[in-house]
Amino acid sequence: MTTVLDRVLDAARRTPDAVALVDAAGATTSYRELATAVDGLASALLRQVGPGNRIAVVSTKQPGTVLAMLAVLRAGCAYVPVDPSAPVRRQRFVVTDSACAVAIGGDYLGVPTAVTASDTPAAAFPDLRHDDEAYVLYTSGSTGTPKGVVITHRNASAFVDWAASAFPLGPGDRVAVHAPLHFDLPVYDVYVGLGAGAEVHPVPERHALFPQALQRFLAERAITHLYAVPSALTALLRRSTVRADGLPALRRVLYAGEEFRAAALAELMHALPQAAVANLYGPIETNVITSHVLDGPPGPDTRVPVGRPVGGALIGLLAADGTASFDGAGEGELVVAGDCVTPGYLGRPDLTAAATVELPTPGGPRRCYRTGDIARRDADGLLHLLGRRDGLVKTRGYRVELGDVEAAAGTHPDVAEVVVVAVPDPELTHRLHALVVPRPGRGGLTGADVLAHCRARLPGYMVPGAVHVVPDLPRTSTGKVARADLPALVTSIGKEV
Repeated sequence: MTTVLDRVLDAARRTPDAVALVDAAGATTSYRELATAVDGLASALLRQVGPGNRIAVVSTKQPGTVLAMLAVLRAGCAYVPVDPSAPVRRQRFVVTDSACAVAIGGDYLGVPTAVTASDTPAAAFPDLRHDDEAYVLYTSGSTGTPKGVVITHRNASAFVDWAASAFPLGPGDRVAVHAPLHFDLPVYDVYVGLGAGAEVHPVPERHALFPQALQRFLAERAITHLYAVPSALTALLRRSTVRADGLPALRRVLYAGEEFRAAALAELMHALPQAAVANLYGPIETNVITSHVLDGPPGPDTRVPVGRPVGGALIGLLAADGTASFDGAGEGELVVAGDCVTPGYLGRPDLTAAATVELPTPGGPRRCYRTGDIARRDADGLLHLLGRRDGLVKTRGYRVELGDVEAAAGTHPDVAEVVVVAVPDPELTHRLHALVVPRPGRGGLTGADVLAHCRARLPGYMVPGAVHVVPDLPRTSTGKVARADLPALVTSIGKEV
């Protein structure tokens, strides 16, 4: 089989003198240098721990981290990215929970530190099999305890093989790694980018977190491909001069991880008219399973579809009665089967069982992953996300999907971002609070304005009981809205509009 690692090593043989990685200062690593360093570190790992182990990699955004990831795979091991910005206690939990043998880049994690690279390459490197673990990504569990999502070489290749065909790169391309390396978005940047012989530029945190600095980085490096979450792209629009200056070298923008408000997406496409834009969808447990390439800026009141199945993913809609449809128009919880689906959560068979279901499919019974997302498939086969299975709340005796309220408030022309929080209330079950961020130059936006806008579009029980205008929303380390922090923010604001 061809693995994601094979793609990178093949590129090193094809174009050994081409630039592979570029660091924060602009120093370069060629493909020949990368391949030599990967073999050296992999050889050292084989002598220290042997194949079949998990190895923690502190995922600082730099070329050395990418090299370490590749070396771990070369040694026949699986890497576990550790978020260096997380509390040390959480970092140590990840390393302990995943039973890592050694750590690369972290001498404080409670396991031995990996030895330095060997000057004597191993006589042979292990053959990699489809079902061998490639990496384990930790995500927050519903109980607050992180859970490790196991990704095999089969899983990784299912996405990378498709992505390399759908969004091809070449030796002339320069790819920004914007998302953190403990997230799943960089799988495209690293393995599709390096597999194509492109230049890969990890974006340092001091640039990634500040829109004006990010714009300068993208412009100075003449980046051609950017894959990011909508929150980061919206911030780039709001807090940089990208509208006026553009990014002329950028020819493709991919986004995933959360819904992109139509008005902001349209602004981005107007600011970057030369760039093709695509909406990718899929949870960490599967990586991308649908894609929708936009043929133009969306209208102000539209919700962009997540598109059609990709990469061999078989997608069904699971109804409340337990039946699933895999074709034709319909609505239900989105479930997916195929080579993309994780074998499960590390050491948590209970969570794995709860997240999967065996269903009859056109090809026979299949194990399907339950995404928790409610979706609609239209007559043309396009999939549209409607909200979360667990995003339904009750207020005043009615069931309300928070995404519907967010969508309505988000159509106000002066609103850049909006999230709705359901706060427990002894009389109403839940009271809805909207947190809105005004567009640049629209500082006069008030909560009353947004309430009036919502009242004109929603039934009374769906109108937020309070609207709070805030300068920004809290973010996770991956750039998404930190929804777990929103109730505390609402409480701290106090004043209701």
